[in-house]
Amino acid sequence: MQGAYEFHNNKIGVRLSYLISDIDRCTDNSLGVMSYSSYKQKACRYPEFKLRAGLGPGNEVLIAWDKLPDNWQKQCIERFGNPQADVSPLQKFFKMDGAAKIYYDKFQFEDSGDYLTPAQKKRYTVNASVLNALRDLKTYRESSRKSRNGSLRGLLKSITNDAILFNNYLKANHNTQHTLPNNERSLSRKLNAYIRHGYDSLIDGRNNNSNAQIVTPEMIKIWKEIYAGQKNHKPTYFEVSVKYNQFLAGQADIINNDTGEVYDYKAECFRAASEGTVYSYQELWENRIATHSIRSGDRQKFKGIYEPYHKLKQPEYAGSLISVDDRQPPFEYAPGKRMWFYNAIDLGSEAFTCWVYGETKEGIIIDFYKQLVRNYTEWGLPLPYELEGELSLNSSFVNTFLENGAMFQRVRIEANNARGKKIESYYRKLRYGLEKLRRAWLARPFALSESNQAHNGGKELIPKSEIIEGCLRDIETWNNTLHSNQELHPGMTRWDVFLDKQHPQLVPTNWAGILPYLGTRTKSSMKAGRIMLQGKARVVGFEGKVALGETLINVMKKIEGHEVVVYWMEDNQGDVLKSLVYDMQGTLICELLGDLEYNRATLEQTDEDKANRTLQSAYSATVQGYIRRNASEIERITIIERPVEQSTRFKIGGVKKYTPSPEPAKEIPGSRPDDTEVMERKTGYKLDTASRF
Repeated sequence: MQGAYEFHNNKIGVRLSYLISDIDRCTDNSLGVMSYSSYKQKACRYPEFKLRAGLGPGNEVLIAWDKLPDNWQKQCIERFGNPQADVSPLQKFFKMDGAAKIYYDKFQFEDSGDYLTPAQKKRYTVNASVLNALRDLKTYRESSRKSRNGSLRGLLKSITNDAILFNNYLKANHNTQHTLPNNERSLSRKLNAYIRHGYDSLIDGRNNNSNAQIVTPEMIKIWKEIYAGQKNHKPTYFEVSVKYNQFLAGQADIINNDTGEVYDYKAECFRAASEGTVYSYQELWENRIATHSIRSGDRQKFKGIYEPYHKLKQPEYAGSLISVDDRQPPFEYAPGKRMWFYNAIDLGSEAFTCWVYGETKEGIIIDFYKQLVRNYTEWGLPLPYELEGELSLNSSFVNTFLENGAMFQRVRIEANNARGKKIESYYRKLRYGLEKLRRAWLARPFALSESNQAHNGGKELIPKSEIIEGCLRDIETWNNTLHSNQELHPGMTRWDVFLDKQHPQLVPTNWAGILPYLGTRTKSSMKAGRIMLQGKARVVGFEGKVALGETLINVMKKIEGHEVVVYWMEDNQGDVLKSLVYDMQGTLICELLGDLEYNRATLEQTDEDKANRTLQSAYSATVQGYIRRNASEIERITIIERPVEQSTRFKIGGVKKYTPSPEPAKEIPGSRPDDTEVMERKTGYKLDTASRF
């Protein structure tokens, strides 16, 4: 059964049925201080008297507590209790957190190994339970106000007041009270810290119980902000201690740039601490990893120190995964000028499978993927299953040919993550293995190994052609070297593994996912079953086979006599490698194949000529047969037009009107020529042989 009080819109209300005297509307325990009609009059005169209108079952009319006369309030308190102690909006969200009790029962300080005292366990469990309720109440009110397009102003203040009043409820019902801050900002920081860090954030001195009275979470937070939160400035640990002491002395203000909050140096949570204490807390891993992630200017170095890496096995088959990336070989052709290469390496075989180069990176990436397709097609191999690469050059293609299932079945593009590209480790072996032996090799400026540092001579420049030729020769040497895993691939070179150990489950190349983005676009049209490309008439087909029968007829129904778009790619010799035909709306229609030409001279015809002749005959016969079948279905007809009666209202004087005679036509003797005369008129020469002599 519902009580007399209910909290609504941050105010306490009394249910109407506990105040009125009408027998059919009141409860058994009603005060009976007014009738229902007097309530309606009072609510009409004073709208603020009614806190909530009746909205049906479960939503009874509420009378505002603070609008009741003093003697009515006194009677309510005597009979129903004090609503200030009994009613709180947190009641609906509050329950003792069993998981918090388990956590604090088992909690140990890392340095000392001590457990929490019983008083600490109880305090932290109650505080965690109340913070859970505050978090849920805050979320509820935010969503409620936003749904009504209301402002969030004053929300934090109302929640703080609720938390303060809630101690009355805790004392009356649970014989305890929480120890959360009564200050609006402090409570907000406590709640946010709890949401981020959970139960651990409530324990004073999070790493050592003996420091609980010295170091607070707010102190640790402000130390981290001084150390890593200043733009374009990276202070030392000593400077952090100095700035913090200036802050405590009121000699420096610290402002949160996001919220505009000026930290209160007089707040109880900010206490004096020695330079050693400041240093020791900042050196803790959980603090250092956050601050260094902001301060670090070398992301790769930071990841190497702090982030755990994956231990990955090398693929056993070729074609399973390729790794791609750009690089500048360590040779200069002009002061400060080096060539750019973009390469692909098959991780199963360790063989380089594609390489392109240029003076700049612009445009090199498109040439790379085109060349990759040419290479694999020329070798008679399907494209690899998976690709891993970096984001900078590939970002504009992730929604086109680098979508999963287009050029590759799976694509993994990572931003600024050298660990994510295995090719980087092979580049190092290439640099210090083969390239180091060549003329004009450049050392890294800060190489750790003395053998990899620059020699005492100056830089040597070499022509671009020599750089390119040397790099291609190194790739050739690399691919012909024995595979590193001779236990798995005994006696096999990297190239042997690439050609002979392709994964058996690789899928055929998806040309439709490649050509519209990497191929050349040409407009053409279909005439008599053929489409012109590169000045040559070509036939249509599917999956490399000439279209015949109904397949060809269906294609011709769609595009015969119409304009089409052909996407095609040339091979390494400049001939058409693959071409697909699309209609003008972008729908794939068919594949375009080379024309079926054969030698006119029968004596010189090869087996290929004979096969092409058979296919071409079938190609033509398909269309001819279709013509005959459709023509045979057409039957001869006669059309007789019925005379249409026309109006004769308009006449011109003197014009004679033609009237057909009702008598049949008569034949005039000698007017009809014989058959001989008719034939002579048609042929133009005499049939009588006597006339020729």
